[in-house]
Amino acid sequence: MKKILTLMLIIALVLSVFAACGGAGADEENTQPENDKKVLGIILIDLTNQFFIDMVEGGDQAAEDYGVEVIWKSSDGNIDKQISLMENFIEQGVDCILVNPIDSAALEGVIKQASEAGIPTVAMAGQVDVENSYTTVYNDYENTEIIGHILANLVGKEGKVALLYGNTGNLVSDLRQGGFEEAMKAYPNIELIKQPMNWDPATGLKAAQDIIAANPDLKGLHCVSDAVTLAAYQAIKDAGLEDQITVTSYDGNPDSCIAVENGDFVLTLLTGSKRAGYWNVQVGVMLANGEKPDEQIINMGTHFVMTDEMKTTVEAMNLPYDISIIQPQEAIDMADLYTDFEPEK
Repeated sequence: MKKILTLMLIIALVLSVFAACGGAGADEENTQPENDKKVLGIILIDLTNQFFIDMVEGGDQAAEDYGVEVIWKSSDGNIDKQISLMENFIEQGVDCILVNPIDSAALEGVIKQASEAGIPTVAMAGQVDVENSYTTVYNDYENTEIIGHILANLVGKEGKVALLYGNTGNLVSDLRQGGFEEAMKAYPNIELIKQPMNWDPATGLKAAQDIIAANPDLKGLHCVSDAVTLAAYQAIKDAGLEDQITVTSYDGNPDSCIAVENGDFVLTLLTGSKRAGYWNVQVGVMLANGEKPDEQIINMGTHFVMTDEMKTTVEAMNLPYDISIIQPQEAIDMADLYTDFEPEK
């Protein structure tokens, strides 16, 4: 009898333990916060260049507007770190990865890994031919070709002109460099001096100083990134050559637009860093939700920024291009307008 009672007590105890465990599990499951937000992992070249800092601001606004979570990471200009960050996002299982490639070819393998894991990717201003990978980019080649023609005309179609580009292998840099070089082919009396600046203002300043020291008769300078152009212009000022060297730039950051207004730069090209951040997050949201863009390469509109006086000068050149020209203040205002990229929600 005692044995039976003991066995019944053991069975009752076991059942109560199972019930308790089941109850705790249910309670625990019910108290877990529900978080259905899509998660985008975004990897920038660095977070020191003002363009990328402003991209974060625009992207965060898009994340708030579209109800997604965005995790920003900096590659610190290092391709190995960029690959490692992508691998981490794949392991985390984010819903979409956006990366600003330092070197597009070097990322092909890890972008394939993301595709195989079912994670869509966006190469921001970079192109990798992998299934489920998309490219967001501006019309950089033609835009910079036009800038090259304008600068060549402004310096009298002869003399020395410098080009500061980012780095070989970065799609944006390659396109902007290629467009400028294509324009220079039309001017055999122009000597083109080229120097990489790795998207870094300090490197750009040093490059400009070296070019000016070796070429005191330099007549023009174009740089493919506003943040670096502003640093390079300091080298021009230090050398007292503001009136000799004609400067053009690219990106349309507010400080650069003010430089155009003041006459330090003759023009810049508005991509708009905050606009770019907002726009790229929008594309990421679309992909995270399973929507497929019609094209693998997605283009964003741009505008040439110059004063009315310079606009008149440029129009008199009769260049064979149909371009949008806006004033510096208009560009500054437009740079903060995210709604010009508002898709269906």
